[in-house]
Order: sequence, then C-alpha cells, then structure tokens
Amino acid sequence: MISKASTIQKRFCLTIISYHFVIFSQIPSVNALTGSVKYDMPSTMQVDGKRIFLHNLKTPIIESNQTLLEGSKVYIENCVLCHGDLLNGKGLYSESFYPQPANFLHPNSILSEPKSYAYWRIMKGGPALPKKYNPWDSAMPAWEDVLSETDVWNVIQYIYTVAKERNQTNFVPVSEPSIKRGKKVYNDKCSICHGNTGNGDGPGAKISSPFSRNFIKGHIKFRSTPFGKIPTDKDLFDAITRGSPGTTMPAWKHLSNNDRLSLVLYIKTFSKKFAKFIKRGKTYKVVIVPDPPTFTLSSLKRGKQLFIQNCSACHGIKGRSDGASTKKIVNLPTDSIWPRNLSKPWKFRRGDTRKQVFLTLRTGLSLTSMPMFSKRIFKDKQIWDIVHYVQTLSPLQKPKTPTIFKVQKFYGLLPTDPEDPQWKKLDSNYYPLGGQVIKSKKVSYPVIDGVTVKALYNKNEIAFFLQWDDPTVDPVLKTLTSVQESPPPPLPENLQTESTEEESNESLQPEKFADSIAIQFPVLFDDKNVKPYFLNGDSKNPVNLWKWSSYPMKALEMNAIGIDKINVQKNNSQSLSSKVSFRYGRYSLVLKRKLITMDTKNDIQFRSGQTIPIAFNAWNGSAGETGSQKVVSSWFNIELE
Repeated sequence: MISKASTIQKRFCLTIISYHFVIFSQIPSVNALTGSVKYDMPSTMQVDGKRIFLHNLKTPIIESNQTLLEGSKVYIENCVLCHGDLLNGKGLYSESFYPQPANFLHPNSILSEPKSYAYWRIMKGGPALPKKYNPWDSAMPAWEDVLSETDVWNVIQYIYTVAKERNQTNFVPVSEPSIKRGKKVYNDKCSICHGNTGNGDGPGAKISSPFSRNFIKGHIKFRSTPFGKIPTDKDLFDAITRGSPGTTMPAWKHLSNNDRLSLVLYIKTFSKKFAKFIKRGKTYKVVIVPDPPTFTLSSLKRGKQLFIQNCSACHGIKGRSDGASTKKIVNLPTDSIWPRNLSKPWKFRRGDTRKQVFLTLRTGLSLTSMPMFSKRIFKDKQIWDIVHYVQTLSPLQKPKTPTIFKVQKFYGLLPTDPEDPQWKKLDSNYYPLGGQVIKSKKVSYPVIDGVTVKALYNKNEIAFFLQWDDPTVDPVLKTLTSVQESPPPPLPENLQTESTEEESNESLQPEKFADSIAIQFPVLFDDKNVKPYFLNGDSKNPVNLWKWSSYPMKALEMNAIGIDKINVQKNNSQSLSSKVSFRYGRYSLVLKRKLITMDTKNDIQFRSGQTIPIAFNAWNGSAGETGSQKVVSSWFNIELE
C-alpha cells in the first residue's frame, strides 16, 4: 500500500516537473531563432533615430517575385554562411557557434511569429534578447547598421516564403524525370549559386571556397570516371544528393528521387560534351574500386614512403596542407584552393572510408591540382598502402567540444613550453571557429577553422595550451623560435646532389600582417553580470583579451568594447608570458598569467570552483587577415576544479 506521505511527495515532484516544463518551454529552442514568445517582443524600438511600433508593424514592400529575388541576394550575401542554403541552420559556420544558428524550418521558428518579430530580431540581433534567456547567448548580430530597412523586409519575405515551401508536404508527384521538370527545380533551387546559364555566376557563387561549379565545362570533382572525363548520371545524382561538406553546397536528399533525376537531365544540357559523348557512341570507363586488403604494418611503412614521395609536396609531411609546393598552387581569386587537410577526415568532401579515399586517388579531382594515380604507374596494392598511411594522419574520431572545460589543478611549476610532455597527458578540448559576418571587412575563405585547448593551474598561476592549424608560418618566426616546415619531396637518387643549400634566416622578413590568436574573457563575471556579446563585448560589458602575435613575437593583454574598439593595456598591467612553436602546419602556444592580478578593473580574475565564459579569435596573417577580418567562436565555459 502506498502511504499518504509518498503520494504527497509524488504530487510535489510532478508539480516541480510541470513548473520546470512551463518555464523552459518558454525559452527558445537551441535550433530555433525563437519559440512562441510574442509577449517578449518589445512594443517599440529605435531604428536610425526613428521610433518603430512593433505590435502593429506591417511590411511596407509589395511582395513579388522581384522582391523575393532581392531578398534571396541579401540572404546569400549575409545569412547563408550561418543559416545555410536550405534555411535549416546548417551553414558553413553553423558548428562554430553555440547555440547553433536558427533552423527556420523548425515549428517554433520565426514562421510562428508575425513578420514584425523577425524585423526586430534581425535589426537588434542577439544582444537585444531578454535577459531571462541568459545564458542562451544567441550569436545573431544586430544588422541595423549594415542592412537597409528594404533589405531587411526583402530578406524576411524570402525566409518566410522559402521556409513555408520547404515545410509543405503536399508536393505533386512527377510521373517521370524530365528536362522540363529539371529546369524548374534548377531555377528554384540551384540558379542562385550556379547561375541561370549554369556557368557558376549566381549571387552566391563566390561566398565560399571553392566557387560554385561551372556546368558548362562538363566536369565535377567527384566522379567514378578518370581524370578530365565527364561524369556518369549516377555521379551527378550522387553529387546532388550528398552535397559538398565544408562548402555552401548542401545535401539535396530531401528532394524527391524524380526531381534529382530531372536535375541530372537538365544540368547535362549546359555542356555540349554530354551530347557529343552520346553522338559518338562512347561508353563510360568507370573506375572499379576493389575490396580493401587487410591493414598491416608493412603496408603502413610502404604507404608512408609513397606518401612522402608523391603527396607531401602539397599535403605536407603530416597532411596539414603545408607542403613546399602549396604556395605555388593556392590562388583563391582563381579558385585554386588549399589542398585538403588530411588530419580532418570529417571534412573530406567525398567521404573518409577507405574505398572513398581510394577512388579519389584513382580518379583525381578534375579542375584542381589533385592528379589521378594512374594504373600504369601505381598498382592497386600501392594505392591501398597510401590509403592506410593517410588514415593514420588523423584522430580516430572527430574531436568533441565540451559543455564545460574543466581546468585541472597542478601541484608544482606549470609547464611553459608547448613541447613539454605534461601537455600530452591532458584531454583535448576542441572549439570550432568561423568568420565573423557583421563587419564589411571579413574573412572570405577562412583556413583556420578550430583551436584545441588544454589548461592547468596551481595556487598562483594559470597556463593555457593552444594548437591550431595554419598551412603557412610567419617567416620571421624562423629567427625567433622553433619552426619545422614540410620539406620538398626527396629527389630520385640519380638526381640528388651531395649537398643542399639551406635557406638563410638573415633575410627573413615578417608577413605584412601577423599570425595571431586571442583568448577572450569577460572583464567581470558572476551571477550578477550579463555575459558580454561574443564579438568583443560592448561599452557596458567589456572583454579581456590575451592576444599572441607572431611579430613582434609576444602576448599582450588588451580590453575591447566592440569588434573594432580594442585597446592594449598599459605596460605596468602586462603580466602574460608566452612560448610558441610551429610543426608541419600547426602552431602550438602556451600562455601563462597569474590567477589574481592588481588590475581588477581590466583583468579577468580566476578563482577555483568558478565557471568563467571563454571565447577565441584567430587571424591568418598570410591571408591578409587583420582587425575584424578574423575567425571567432561564441562563448563556452571553463571551470577551475
């Protein structure tokens, strides 16, 4: 028999659970811009000195195909990198921010709100969210100083129209794939990037690297046919279905099978090569991938030798895109992009299985510097040897980003050298980075996409260990610290000379812009403080930056009240120490400072047991990144155990 006390206790628990459900159901979903919380929209707002009454605000534009087109351009230029081509919150930078950008297809997205709500959220961004949502921390910028009112209303029309179309389930089935149907789907879904004529000149063509594919040439990178040959229908169908990870090309697998087949038929009309292929009675010579052999240490040894001789010139000794020939290949304005960073297989665009890597080696990538490994020169066994070695260049799984980064206490002197073996004993914490999108001077094609962080503290000090991949080192560092770059591949014995000329360090000059990285903290933070905006805070909520630069090679303490409003602290307040090394396309850095400083007005103060927000900024100097041209993270948390 259940006691009366037990019954009361259960009712009490159910009441508490219900209470929490009510409270948290009012908070926006991580994957949505907002939940159904109309009462949280202010009644008025100021825009460009004008008072806007939101509750009765109606769109001033006449909705039409033209305004929809204009809205699509605004979306592509300003929103697609975060919210994605499909409006599902999975843009190129989506993993760089937490919570991730809004999924406009979510039931509780802005589609459940009046357009005036979307107008407010776009104009004022994350900083205008009600305080009760802290620490929800939307990374949504405020666009009121960037976009005109017409731009905002046009993009609102685009989002509402396209998202509603995507959410409709009453699609009319197509009886058979056809060029006519393919043209309609292409104009609706593809022309915005690939252009009306298929030559890759749509509004979204150059928003990411590589550029949108030019179909007139009749080539795609990922094929089952040899290098330079046209793809099969299945190759085109798979490319549409799979998309291209790491670019703005999404996976279109949500389209019906017939729509994708129709797209294949229509895309083939852009190039004369397909018709000529049929007219001449040619047949496809598809590359057959055999079953992979058993992995062995002898295969790994052979694979390493083959990789160094044939692949390291571009991909580098450790596969981090830092090969000696890379600088001669990369030319972003012409779409000659960086070789793939083989230490990050989750970003392989075809996929990272052994068979997929084998096929990439056998076919090469048309229109790029990646050649095919011909059967005349390389036997299947040799290709498998290279595949086995490539798989050892990366971790077993994609690194995880912790909700809270626990900083261990260390009894003794903290390690200050990035090569100190003590750092290898600690777990890695990975934080993705993406370009800031609000300022006009922004990173077009970022190479730095994440930072790995470890940390230790003792009774007096705290030390952070940071690693990030950058295929080019600031040359001046070769005169100041330990630098190891990937050498050119060894020449055949008959071409080798007895001595090699070494580069003189005396003539090395720093890059025009330094390679840099910064850790960001709130200046003050406890239960009473509002977390600063992640883009370097504002005048009411400043941030403390610990910024290391390659030249002059040192770390400085700074304060910021906005992305362009950064000041270096006075000399008597500087207390950071740093040491850096560069190994085969990867920087390793240690930053150390006292837990408690005398400058409590400008410095973050560390206390054990406290949870402190942390964020990161990075600049690739060789790519001209400086100031607001940088990659950033949103806020995460650390806790001193």
